[in-house]
Amino acid sequence: MNRHVLLVVALGIAMFVVGCGSYTRVERDIYTITNADTVVTERVQNQPGDRDNGIVYPSTRSITMARTVNQHDSVVERLYPSFIRLGLFEGIGLIGSKIDTAKSTNTGLFGVYYDIDRLFFNQPDTSTSSLFSGYIYRIGIGEWKLNWFDNDPGWSWGVTMAEFIRPDADNSHALLGAGVLTINKRIYFRSLIPYVTVRPSISLSMVPSQYVNASVSAEVGSIGGLNLRAYAGYAFGANLFVQPVNYVSFPYFGIGASVVDFLNREEELNVEWKYHEHSAWEIGVIDFVLAGSSADLSAFAADQQGDKVPVIKGGTARIAFASIALPILDYRLSLGTALANAVVLGAYEYGLSMFPIRVTYHWNPFGSTFVAEPFFEYNFAPSTFAHMGVRFAVPVGEQTSIQVVAGWASGNTGAGIKIGDEEIGRRIDDKAYSTSADFSAFYIGIGASLFDRLFGRGDLRYGKGYPHE
Repeated sequence: MNRHVLLVVALGIAMFVVGCGSYTRVERDIYTITNADTVVTERVQNQPGDRDNGIVYPSTRSITMARTVNQHDSVVERLYPSFIRLGLFEGIGLIGSKIDTAKSTNTGLFGVYYDIDRLFFNQPDTSTSSLFSGYIYRIGIGEWKLNWFDNDPGWSWGVTMAEFIRPDADNSHALLGAGVLTINKRIYFRSLIPYVTVRPSISLSMVPSQYVNASVSAEVGSIGGLNLRAYAGYAFGANLFVQPVNYVSFPYFGIGASVVDFLNREEELNVEWKYHEHSAWEIGVIDFVLAGSSADLSAFAADQQGDKVPVIKGGTARIAFASIALPILDYRLSLGTALANAVVLGAYEYGLSMFPIRVTYHWNPFGSTFVAEPFFEYNFAPSTFAHMGVRFAVPVGEQTSIQVVAGWASGNTGAGIKIGDEEIGRRIDDKAYSTSADFSAFYIGIGASLFDRLFGRGDLRYGKGYPHE
């Protein structure tokens, strides 16, 4: 199974990069500028003393004329988005997709809520899911305008780098696609951000699985790269290169969410990048902090004790995150989330969460790009814990920033072991246990955000008299 996943990703990257074209359309206006200049100089040289010029006498006035011509080329570039949709990740939790008596994948809403024992400790999954049977993952999503039916609006064609379809926990029912071709038709019911659309779609895959996936989705987004979707669809296909060949087909309903996933209406393809509207204070792909904490043991060297305990005891990390401005306090309050959020402060103090809820106040002291952000974050699954603190960040490049974070986290790891009515905690390396799975710790650390964009108040689309206001 793991080899198949690696093959899908490798093929998907190759087909996505080679076959999709660019994400930015460049228009260049080339001018030849001609500067013509004429200089006229008049000089009068009067001779000293009295003289009788008579009736006809040569003038002492001299006139010179100099003409210059200078030519140079001028190139003006304008940058426009070329894509209808460009996304990093989409997860869909499937309902009613189980085939025969197969078990559920137990991945819950959006298909991303794995049991922490299964993720960290390779233990049997003890969770249950009676509603969601399987999932669909899409990684690297691109769509471009499709000009057919006399340029009928709303049509697009796309390529998904990698697609994983699992109707249930039976591996023989899984369908994997690399470079999956999609044809879409969007019908807009709301033309302002966030858009509300209905999208019939059909996906075709040739390698490594051969399948067709037809669906209709109701969508809200994109705002800050976040989208919510409800699906109804039908998929059928097989793995013809794996013996014995097993044909599968199943209908499904689904609830999905996507992050770092941007949607442009066709009209926006003719708007320069610098004039596009922004709804979020921050959008990023990777954010990490290495931290010292009040925990007794380090997560990186759990066996070391006393004076041998490293100063760096853990850290935090977020993947695919965004902070959307709210119409409160001059839009400086934001509501954010992330695809994945990890807070590891010690050997027994750790938590993992998918799609946490994060409230942040954004302040730019001194009117600079430096930002101070007090925040509160609630993480509800698979670990349940609260996380609060203050973050100081400064951009050091267009997509990179350095940050210092001080905070506190408290909750339950979600990896406790039940012994009768008691629950004991498990060390992060699974080699020792504590009296409780609950934890609480303070920390301070330094880190960076990569592929990250910090926006200022003037970059937001609010307070400018736009139609949505």
